[in-house]
Amino acid sequence: MKYYESHEEAYRKVKKNKLSFWGESAENSESFENFYMKEYLISALDKIKPISNARVLEIGCGTGPISCFFAQQGHNVDGFDVSQTAIEIARKNAKERSLDIHYSIDDICSISKTMSDIYDIIIDGHCMHCITYDSDRHAALTNVLRLLKEGGYFIVETMSIEDPSLWPHDGRIDEKGIVWHEVKEDYPYDKVKFEDKYWICTRRIMNPCDLENELKQIGFLIEHIEIIKDEKLNMADFRAICSKPMQ
Repeated sequence: MKYYESHEEAYRKVKKNKLSFWGESAENSESFENFYMKEYLISALDKIKPISNARVLEIGCGTGPISCFFAQQGHNVDGFDVSQTAIEIARKNAKERSLDIHYSIDDICSISKTMSDIYDIIIDGHCMHCITYDSDRHAALTNVLRLLKEGGYFIVETMSIEDPSLWPHDGRIDEKGIVWHEVKEDYPYDKVKFEDKYWICTRRIMNPCDLENELKQIGFLIEHIEIIKDEKLNMADFRAICSKPMQ
């Protein structure tokens, strides 16, 4: 199984603990209705001023707080995730709010090539920093561009770091910004062996300039970028509003 499919384990814990989404805990001020990206998305929508009933896709939707937010704004929303448990919870959350959202299990790295020019807006629901290898990221971003209508918007918020050598969290980070965690030999997801140990990659924390260049190289036009720094953690949120060029 692909390394990023290991999120299934986290969503099983969410379900077991009867929570509504990943960030919910007694120590966290977030809630399903007041999720981490909400303020940024309100600001992004104010900038792009989408048409009413826009066609929206959230990639890496998890249990659906962002998808529900867009549906509550009156938009036509699809969401997908590689985690079966996340989608199960997302459907329950939407039903409880009487929202008509189409959820499915899918992978932005390998989604069907038969679809294109569908969406007015695609949101990265904190998905891209979980896609670590260059080939996977290229496939994912190429598919996002293909799925957007001409002039459509890709809204991104992802973790970034200026200097990977100053990584402040658990695990080890390499020069490309890939974060590795040690696992057991029988770990069922895509792992690699080095230094006589087994490791799985969990995040890709890139320099903001590299993130901007990555988006441009795929073919996106950059409409807006902001970097929200957390000096205490030596990390930052990279936020970008990108568009698909008109032919």
